[in-house]
Amino acid sequence: MRYIRSFLFNLFYFSWTLFLSVIGCLLAPFPRRIALANARFWAVGTMKAMRFFVGLSYRVEGIENLPDNSAFIIASKHQSAFETIAYHAIFPRPVFVLKKELLWLPLFGWNLLLTGCIPIDRSSGMKAMRSILEGAQKRLKEGYPVVIFPEGTRTAPGTTVKYNPGVGLLYEQCDVPVIPVVLNSGEFWKRKAFVKQPGTITVKILPPMPKGLPKREFIDRLQNEIESAYKDLPRD
Repeated sequence: MRYIRSFLFNLFYFSWTLFLSVIGCLLAPFPRRIALANARFWAVGTMKAMRFFVGLSYRVEGIENLPDNSAFIIASKHQSAFETIAYHAIFPRPVFVLKKELLWLPLFGWNLLLTGCIPIDRSSGMKAMRSILEGAQKRLKEGYPVVIFPEGTRTAPGTTVKYNPGVGLLYEQCDVPVIPVVLNSGEFWKRKAFVKQPGTITVKILPPMPKGLPKREFIDRLQNEIESAYKDLPRD
Protein backbone atom coordinates (compact mmCIF):
# COMPACT_ATOMS: atom_id res chain seq x y z
CA MET A 1 0.00 0.00 0.00
CA ARG A 2 2.83 2.43 0.79
CA TYR A 3 4.32 1.75 -2.62
CA ILE A 4 1.02 2.59 -4.33
CA ARG A 5 0.52 5.73 -2.24
CA SER A 6 4.06 6.86 -2.95
CA PHE A 7 3.54 6.18 -6.66
CA LEU A 8 0.43 8.35 -6.69
CA PHE A 9 2.25 11.13 -4.83
CA ASN A 10 5.23 11.00 -7.18
CA LEU A 11 2.93 11.06 -10.18
CA PHE A 12 1.21 14.15 -8.81
CA TYR A 13 4.49 15.76 -7.77
CA PHE A 14 6.18 15.49 -11.15
CA SER A 15 3.04 16.54 -13.03
CA TRP A 16 2.47 19.47 -10.66
CA THR A 17 6.10 20.53 -10.92
CA LEU A 18 6.05 20.39 -14.72
CA PHE A 19 2.82 22.37 -14.90
CA LEU A 20 3.98 25.15 -12.57
CA SER A 21 7.41 25.22 -14.18
CA VAL A 22 5.71 26.06 -17.48
CA ILE A 23 3.60 28.69 -15.74
CA GLY A 24 6.73 30.09 -14.11
CA CYS A 25 8.48 30.49 -17.45
CA LEU A 26 5.46 32.34 -18.82
CA LEU A 27 5.70 34.70 -15.83
CA ALA A 28 9.36 35.49 -16.58
CA PRO A 29 8.71 39.11 -17.68
CA PHE A 30 7.21 39.95 -14.29
CA PRO A 31 9.10 40.91 -11.08
CA ARG A 32 10.85 38.25 -9.00
CA ARG A 33 8.16 38.34 -6.33
CA ILE A 34 5.76 36.79 -8.87
CA ALA A 35 8.14 33.88 -9.49
CA LEU A 36 8.49 33.40 -5.74
CA ALA A 37 4.71 33.46 -5.32
CA ASN A 38 4.52 30.73 -7.95
CA ALA A 39 7.17 28.75 -6.04
CA ARG A 40 5.16 29.12 -2.83
CA PHE A 41 1.99 27.92 -4.59
CA TRP A 42 3.96 24.92 -5.90
CA ALA A 43 5.26 24.14 -2.40
CA VAL A 44 1.87 24.43 -0.68
CA GLY A 45 0.27 22.17 -3.27
CA THR A 46 3.05 19.61 -2.95
CA MET A 47 2.81 19.55 0.84
CA LYS A 48 -0.96 19.04 0.70
CA ALA A 49 -0.52 16.19 -1.77
CA MET A 50 2.17 14.65 0.42
CA ARG A 51 -0.24 14.58 3.33
CA PHE A 52 -3.16 13.31 1.25
CA PHE A 53 -1.38 10.55 -0.65
CA VAL A 54 1.37 9.47 1.74
CA GLY A 55 0.06 10.51 5.16
CA LEU A 56 3.21 12.56 5.67
CA SER A 57 2.82 16.02 7.18
CA TYR A 58 5.10 18.45 8.97
CA ARG A 59 5.16 20.71 12.01
CA VAL A 60 7.18 23.90 12.51
CA GLU A 61 8.56 24.81 15.93
CA GLY A 62 10.32 28.03 16.95
CA ILE A 63 8.75 30.34 14.37
CA GLU A 64 9.08 33.10 16.96
CA ASN A 65 12.87 32.96 16.47
CA LEU A 66 12.62 34.51 13.01
CA PRO A 67 13.57 38.21 12.80
CA ASP A 68 10.88 40.79 12.06
CA ASN A 69 12.53 41.82 8.80
CA SER A 70 13.32 39.46 5.92
CA ALA A 71 17.07 40.08 5.68
CA PHE A 72 18.46 36.99 7.39
CA ILE A 73 20.29 33.77 6.61
CA ILE A 74 18.81 30.32 7.21
CA ALA A 75 21.53 27.73 7.90
CA SER A 76 19.67 24.45 7.63
CA LYS A 77 20.30 20.76 8.00
CA HIS A 78 19.75 18.98 4.69
CA GLN A 79 18.43 15.41 4.52
CA SER A 80 16.01 15.21 1.60
CA ALA A 81 14.22 17.06 -1.18
CA PHE A 82 11.51 17.97 1.33
CA GLU A 83 13.20 21.12 2.64
CA THR A 84 13.96 22.44 -0.84
CA ILE A 85 10.20 22.43 -1.42
CA ALA A 86 8.65 23.09 1.99
CA TYR A 87 10.84 26.09 2.83
CA HIS A 88 9.00 28.03 0.13
CA ALA A 89 5.85 27.50 2.22
CA ILE A 90 7.48 28.06 5.63
CA PHE A 91 9.70 31.11 5.09
CA PRO A 92 8.91 34.46 3.43
CA ARG A 93 10.15 34.44 -0.21
CA PRO A 94 13.40 32.51 0.38
CA VAL A 95 16.21 32.18 -2.16
CA PHE A 96 18.55 29.19 -2.08
CA VAL A 97 22.26 28.70 -2.47
CA LEU A 98 22.43 25.68 -4.77
CA LYS A 99 24.72 23.76 -7.11
CA LYS A 100 24.72 25.17 -10.63
CA GLU A 101 23.96 21.76 -12.19
CA LEU A 102 20.33 22.18 -11.10
CA LEU A 103 19.98 25.07 -13.53
CA TRP A 104 20.48 22.64 -16.42
CA LEU A 105 17.14 20.98 -15.73
CA PRO A 106 14.71 22.05 -18.47
CA LEU A 107 11.95 24.39 -17.28
CA PHE A 108 12.52 23.70 -13.57
CA GLY A 109 16.08 25.00 -13.65
CA TRP A 110 14.95 28.13 -15.46
CA ASN A 111 12.45 28.73 -12.66
CA LEU A 112 15.26 28.48 -10.12
CA LEU A 113 16.98 31.36 -11.86
CA LEU A 114 13.77 33.38 -11.96
CA THR A 115 13.34 33.03 -8.19
CA GLY A 116 16.79 34.53 -7.65
CA CYS A 117 18.64 31.44 -6.46
CA ILE A 118 22.41 31.67 -6.03
CA PRO A 119 24.12 29.01 -8.18
CA ILE A 120 27.66 27.92 -7.36
CA ASP A 121 30.26 25.70 -8.97
CA ARG A 122 31.45 23.61 -6.04
CA SER A 123 34.62 22.63 -7.88
CA SER A 124 35.82 26.21 -8.38
CA GLY A 125 37.22 26.82 -4.88
CA MET A 126 37.56 30.51 -3.99
CA LYS A 127 35.51 31.52 -7.00
CA ALA A 128 32.56 29.61 -5.54
CA MET A 129 33.04 31.39 -2.22
CA ARG A 130 32.95 34.77 -3.94
CA SER A 131 29.81 33.76 -5.83
CA ILE A 132 28.08 32.78 -2.59
CA LEU A 133 29.03 36.03 -0.89
CA GLU A 134 28.17 38.36 -3.78
CA GLY A 135 24.89 36.59 -4.49
CA ALA A 136 23.83 36.50 -0.84
CA GLN A 137 24.67 40.16 -0.25
CA LYS A 138 22.63 41.16 -3.28
CA ARG A 139 19.58 39.13 -2.29
CA LEU A 140 19.72 40.24 1.35
CA LYS A 141 19.90 43.87 0.25
CA GLU A 142 16.79 43.24 -1.86
CA GLY A 143 15.02 41.91 1.24
CA TYR A 144 15.06 38.16 0.62
CA PRO A 145 16.15 35.60 3.23
CA VAL A 146 18.93 33.34 1.97
CA VAL A 147 18.87 29.57 2.60
CA ILE A 148 22.20 27.75 2.75
CA PHE A 149 22.82 24.10 3.59
CA PRO A 150 26.16 24.02 5.46
CA GLU A 151 26.55 20.27 4.92
CA GLY A 152 26.81 20.98 1.19
CA THR A 153 24.63 18.04 0.16
CA ARG A 154 21.91 15.79 1.54
CA THR A 155 23.16 13.61 4.39
CA ALA A 156 21.49 10.49 5.73
CA PRO A 157 19.95 10.55 9.22
CA GLY A 158 22.61 9.86 11.83
CA THR A 159 25.42 10.94 9.49
CA THR A 160 27.56 13.95 10.42
CA VAL A 161 29.82 15.75 7.99
CA LYS A 162 32.06 18.76 8.45
CA TYR A 163 30.18 21.96 7.72
CA ASN A 164 31.39 23.97 4.74
CA PRO A 165 33.16 27.32 5.24
CA GLY A 166 30.70 29.19 2.99
CA VAL A 167 28.26 29.66 5.84
CA GLY A 168 31.04 31.13 7.95
CA LEU A 169 31.88 33.61 5.20
CA LEU A 170 28.26 34.79 5.04
CA TYR A 171 28.14 35.11 8.83
CA GLU A 172 31.34 37.15 8.84
CA GLN A 173 30.58 39.45 5.90
CA CYS A 174 26.81 39.93 5.68
CA ASP A 175 26.04 41.34 9.15
CA VAL A 176 22.54 39.84 9.33
CA PRO A 177 21.07 37.25 11.73
CA VAL A 178 22.00 33.63 11.01
CA ILE A 179 19.15 31.31 11.98
CA PRO A 180 19.97 27.60 12.48
CA VAL A 181 17.23 25.22 11.36
CA VAL A 182 17.12 21.51 12.10
CA LEU A 183 14.74 18.87 10.75
CA ASN A 184 14.33 15.11 10.42
CA SER A 185 12.92 14.88 6.90
CA GLY A 186 15.33 12.11 5.91
CA GLU A 187 13.70 9.73 8.35
CA PHE A 188 10.53 9.81 6.23
CA TRP A 189 11.62 11.00 2.76
CA LYS A 190 14.96 9.29 2.20
CA ARG A 191 17.44 10.37 -0.43
CA LYS A 192 16.75 8.63 -3.77
CA ALA A 193 14.06 6.49 -2.11
CA PHE A 194 10.84 5.96 -4.04
CA VAL A 195 8.67 5.12 -1.01
CA LYS A 196 7.84 7.90 1.44
CA GLN A 197 6.92 6.95 4.99
CA PRO A 198 3.84 8.34 6.80
CA GLY A 199 4.38 10.43 9.90
CA THR A 200 5.23 13.99 10.86
CA ILE A 201 8.42 15.77 9.90
CA THR A 202 9.60 18.28 12.50
CA VAL A 203 11.18 21.54 11.36
CA LYS A 204 12.68 23.40 14.31
CA ILE A 205 13.88 26.99 14.02
CA LEU A 206 16.55 27.71 16.62
CA PRO A 207 17.45 31.11 18.10
CA PRO A 208 19.80 33.31 16.03
CA MET A 209 23.49 32.69 16.39
CA PRO A 210 25.35 35.27 18.49
CA LYS A 211 27.23 37.89 16.51
CA GLY A 212 30.94 38.61 16.68
CA LEU A 213 32.30 35.07 16.89
CA PRO A 214 35.49 34.14 15.02
CA LYS A 215 34.52 32.36 11.80
CA ARG A 216 35.87 28.95 12.78
CA GLU A 217 34.26 29.14 16.21
CA PHE A 218 30.96 30.12 14.59
CA ILE A 219 31.00 27.12 12.23
CA ASP A 220 31.83 24.70 15.05
CA ARG A 221 29.14 26.15 17.29
CA LEU A 222 26.56 26.16 14.50
CA GLN A 223 27.25 22.49 13.78
CA ASN A 224 27.09 21.58 17.44
CA GLU A 225 23.77 23.36 17.97
CA ILE A 226 22.15 21.87 14.87
CA GLU A 227 23.38 18.33 15.48
CA SER A 228 22.47 18.45 19.18
CA ALA A 229 18.99 19.76 18.43
CA TYR A 230 18.50 17.03 15.83
CA LYS A 231 18.92 14.31 18.44
CA ASP A 232 16.15 15.87 20.54
CA LEU A 233 13.53 16.20 17.79
CA PRO A 234 10.24 14.36 18.38
CA ARG A 235 9.69 11.27 16.27
CA ASP A 236 6.13 10.25 15.46
